[in-house]
Order: sequence, then C-alpha cells, then structure tokens
Amino acid sequence: MAFWSEIVKLQQFLPQFQALYAQRFPIEVRHYLAEWIEQQPWNSIHINPANESLARNLLDTMVSELQKVSSRMSYPVTRKLNEYAVVLKKTFDQQPLELVNIMNCLLMQENQLFQELRQTHKRNYSILEAVRSLEQVQGHVLNMIQDWKRRLQLSGNGAYFEDNLGSLQEWCDKLAEMNCQIQQELGLISTQEDVASDHISGVPERLSSLLSNLVRSAFLVEKQPPQVLKTQSKFSSTVRFLLGLKLNAPTKPPVVKAIIITEQQARVMRQHGNIHSENTGEIMNNTSLLEFSNATKTTSASFRNMSLKKIKRSDRRGTESVTEEKFAVLFSSELSITGSEMKYHVQAISLPIVVIVHGSQDNNATATILWDNAFSEIERLPFHVPDRVSWSQMCETLNMKFMAEVQSTQGLCKEHFVFLAQKIFDEQSYGMEDFTNRMVSWSQFNKENLPGRTFTFWQWFDGVMELTKKHLKDYWNNGLILGFVSKQYANRLLNQRVNGTFLLRFSDSEIGGITIAWIDDSEKGGRQVYNVQPFTTKDLTIRSLGDRVRDIERLLYLYPSRPKDEAFKKYYTKEVKGKDGYLHAGVKTTVNGEQTQVVAQPMVPSPVSQSCVACTMPEMPGWPQVPCNPSNISYDKGDAAVNSSISLPPNMMLPTNQDDDFTNAIQGSHLVNSFGSENDLDMNFDDDQQFVRGMENIPVPSEFELNALLNTVDMSLVNSTEF
Repeated sequence: MAFWSEIVKLQQFLPQFQALYAQRFPIEVRHYLAEWIEQQPWNSIHINPANESLARNLLDTMVSELQKVSSRMSYPVTRKLNEYAVVLKKTFDQQPLELVNIMNCLLMQENQLFQELRQTHKRNYSILEAVRSLEQVQGHVLNMIQDWKRRLQLSGNGAYFEDNLGSLQEWCDKLAEMNCQIQQELGLISTQEDVASDHISGVPERLSSLLSNLVRSAFLVEKQPPQVLKTQSKFSSTVRFLLGLKLNAPTKPPVVKAIIITEQQARVMRQHGNIHSENTGEIMNNTSLLEFSNATKTTSASFRNMSLKKIKRSDRRGTESVTEEKFAVLFSSELSITGSEMKYHVQAISLPIVVIVHGSQDNNATATILWDNAFSEIERLPFHVPDRVSWSQMCETLNMKFMAEVQSTQGLCKEHFVFLAQKIFDEQSYGMEDFTNRMVSWSQFNKENLPGRTFTFWQWFDGVMELTKKHLKDYWNNGLILGFVSKQYANRLLNQRVNGTFLLRFSDSEIGGITIAWIDDSEKGGRQVYNVQPFTTKDLTIRSLGDRVRDIERLLYLYPSRPKDEAFKKYYTKEVKGKDGYLHAGVKTTVNGEQTQVVAQPMVPSPVSQSCVACTMPEMPGWPQVPCNPSNISYDKGDAAVNSSISLPPNMMLPTNQDDDFTNAIQGSHLVNSFGSENDLDMNFDDDQQFVRGMENIPVPSEFELNALLNTVDMSLVNSTEF
C-alpha cells in the first residue's frame, strides 16, 4: 500500500502537506500517482549530467501515467490532470534532473513532516512504522552524502561543484534527534501493558545501527589532499564532522590522525573495517584536533602543514608504472555522541592519490587521476576503474578538463572531437558517428605512444592545455583559434578561400605547439597551403602570438574572411621607443620569402657635417636582384612602419630571398653577427632621428656602423620535420 494512503488518513493534517507542496509540485499529481511515484528510484539518481537521460525517462513516464489516469476520470478531473501533464513537460523538459531533485526533497520532507505530526499529535501508532520512516529518510540523506562525495571528485576534473554540506549537516542533526526521540518513545511504549513484545523486538538494535551508520557517514574529508602528491612537499586537508552539535567532548576535543595507505590496504579496510599491515609511508604533522567553530557553526579538524616524508611502494602489476599506483590518506578518530554510551571509531578516506618524487612524473600522474575521477563509481572496490570507456564519455571528460584548465566558457566542438578521435584511434574517418560507439582504453589514452610519435595522447593533449592556459586563453575565448583540427582538414578549409586567408591550429606532431596555416600562390603554379613551424611556450614568451601574426605580411584574413587587423589588433604590442639615446631593439617574426630591411642612426650624432651615403652591394649568386629606390624599401620602426626616405643611387641592388616552397617555413630568420654565430632574433632598430633626403648637415652612421647594420641576413631555410 502506498505511503501516501497513510498520510491521507490524517485528514486534519492535510493543510500542512498542501503547504509543503505549494508551488513546488502539484499535490493532485502526488495523490493520483502515489503508488507509481513511491516505486521510482528517485534517491538513486545522482544529480549530475551523466544521469540526465534517466531523469528524462522518469519525466516522460510520469506524463504518460498522468494521461492514462486522466482518461479514466470525469471531465473536471480529466481537464485538470491534462493541464498538469502539459505544465510538467514544459517546466522540466529542459532540466529533467530538477524534477528528480524536487521529488527527492519532497519525499524526504513528506516523511519528516509525517513523522513529526504523528509524534506530536498521536502516540498510539506502531513504533515499527516510525523506524521505517526514519530508515527511509536516513537512506535519502546518506545517498545525498555519497552524491556530494562523487560531485567533489568530478570537480577535480573541472566539473561544477555546489557545496551543500550546510544543508546536509542540518539533515544529519535532525536524523540524530529523530533517532533519540524514537528511542524515548520506545521506552514509553515498552512500559505499556497492551503493547505486545513482538512489536518492539529488534527495534533497539535497528535504532543503534541507524545511529552508528549516521555517525560514521557524517565523518568525511571536506578539503581533499592534492591528488598528485610530491614527497617532501607540504600539503593541507580538512576533515569535517556533520554531527558536531551532538559531539560529546567535555574535557578536550578528539584527536584525528592521518596515515597514508595503499590501494590494497584500502580494499582490506572496505571489507573488514580495519588495517592489519605495516605502514606504507610516513606523514609529518599528521594529527589535529576536531574542534567546533562558533563562527561557522561547523566541527572540523584542519591539517595545514602535512608532508609525506617517505613512501613504500608495493609490487606493481605487469607493466604498471609508479604513476599508475594509487594511495590514499586515511583519517581516523574515536568519537562519543550525546545520548549514546557507545564510542564510535570513525574513518574517512581521501580520494585516490598518486605519489611522485619528481616534477617530470606530474603529467602521467595527472592522467591516472583524471581517469579515476571521471570513470569511477561510488560503491566501488578501492580503487577500481574500468580499463575501457566509451568515446562519448572520453569526449565529455576532455571537454570538461580543457574548459577548467583554460578557464574558458568556450568548449570543444564536434569537429574537434572528430580530430581527437582520429588521433587516438589512428583512423582518418571524418564522421563523428563512426566513433560514437567506439571504446577507448587506458593504454590508448596514456600508455602507448601515438603512431609515429614519442608521446602519448594525454601527454600531447595536456601540452595543448598548458600552452593555451599560459599564452592563448584570450585568443581561444574570442574564437580566433580553430585549434583541434588536422593538417588535411585545415587544407580543405583554406583551399576554399582567397589568398592570404589563414587559421591557427594546434600542432599535431609537437607537444604544446600552435601553428599558422595560410593559402597563397605557389612558385610552381597554382595555389598552396603553407604551414609555419609551431610556436611553443618558449617562442610565445619571447613574442606573443598576436605580434607574430602581425609580423607575417602574407597573412591577410583570419578564416573564414575576417581582416587580420580587425581580429588581432587589440593583441598587438604598442611601439616602444629607445631611451637615453639608445636604439630600441625589437624582435620580429619572418618566414622564408619575407625580408626586413633595417635602418638606424648612431647613438651619438657625428660632429662633422656629412652628406648622405650611397651604398652598393655585391651581387649574390642565386638571388634575384631588384632595383632599390625609396618606393620599394621597407623601413621598420619597432613594429610600426616609419615614413622615411633615403637617397640611394639608382643602380644600387638589394638582395631578396624567395624560396620555392614555404612548407617548412620557420618562425624567424637568423641574423649572422660579425663573430659568425647565429641569433634567432630578427632585430629592428629605431630612434627619433630619421634620414631625410635633401637635408644638409645631418648626422649619419660611419661606414663601419653602416656595414654592420646592412650586413647580409641569412634567410636560408632551416629543415624541420613534418608538422
């Protein structure tokens, strides 16, 4: 029989239940679908996006059941129920998980209200029914605690986390109070002669078990230790007790102790409740007092300066590496609760931890934690995770992690996931549907190197995240980076656009690199897509991506057709002038086929009046020669063009460098200095003084200075691997 039928019997209390439902949910629907509603697994559906399909099925079934009931009713009731069906569908269709959340809360509050009313106004009901109500409500609350732990774990991968421990603490306090009241009621009922002894047989044990489970579940890790933990490094953590108001500690607060345990020890503890084996490692500063704070009304133990001094590793399975071995921090204490004579041994285990001894292990350790956080289950044997997961799950995880690390609201799109699938499965299909039902293994994710590479899929993906987080976040957020697309896909896009159209994509062959691809005429006839050697963190630290895009004059339109300056202008570095008579030295990116002419003045003006200098340069074998005159000379002042002119003889020739192929174009030319060494910086010099043709008595460089400044720039191609 539906529990609602018991509520209906309390006619005088129906207004309280109507007030409970009020605007939150139609009480008529609760009445006509009572049995169906109570049979559904509302409390087993945790509020996270992975369960949205289950929630939607419940919503659709509820609407369907309501329509069936309405068809059997008279007209006024039928019309009302059909209206409710439409309202429910419209209200929760976009957020079906909200329906699950509302039903969970209403059923819990309904049980609580029912219990309170019965206790307040009637004491002649069965104690067994009271215990059953308590069990039902406590089951909901403990599931909510487990759901909180799972959401906390997912937040380690970047999922949104709403901390509702405050409300859970209130529920735990109410449950403990209800347990105490039922025990008092049990004492009164047991003294009545008309109550048969079999009615209360086993009830004290059930109440004791309920309280014990509540106390142990209320002891949890609020602030987790770092899941990638380096030895000899300080770390912190916080343990919280949700029944702090019931804590019986008249003399001094209880002591909480922290130790580190292996995965095998965690399994033994799960099965037997304790650990009977040697220490795994040594944690310094591993004790703290469980104290109540009047300011926050919480009871917690804070560990602020713990450090893992040493660790003892277990025998690893097969090809398992040290960065796949999982540990955990176990917190334990002895607690007493007001109203109970028992002492409770409580334990709380942290999320899985990978212990490293060097920063070079961080990347692979993070992969282990990412996989565990994403694909573990709540009621698992520590710390079991599936070896294979669906590609759709992997896409959700990668998108979540990327957005969190880059701190962006711009996630990955379908084309990105197709490229990632091509990369991890080593297949060239262009349809997302070809990968949707595929399974990806842990080995494919971070054990096996990608085909033809020296790194794994995760190592490559993590490198992209680091580069974007440090140097490209604004570009990504503003949609300037196409990102996760293959070289072939980029070629397809650019071949449909005008010359000078370019796009930015992450390097496919290098960890943490971004490259520029653009379409232009080919020296061999037709058109060709050119790719610049990828820029890494080191490159972008020297010169930003925006300035590099500005430097390359062949780039005209950001794909599909946005003018370059319109898209990147706000990222250009402002012109910097020299100070105290010095010339400003700048860095400029060039690619093969582009050349920058440099003109500068001496730092100290010559005291002797001189006329303009006419220079000639020898012919360079293999270089095409062009007449040099003011109309075809490029003068750069820092990063901005300077309107200057210089008097040169009409027969003077300057070298140009135009290679046949730009495929292996590099990010900058090499300037050969007088000592024969190379410098990867293309230097621009400027000053407030300018050469102006026809002026008298102007300072000019000496012959030695001019020769040094006009020294031949080596524009030879630097060979690089395909990228």
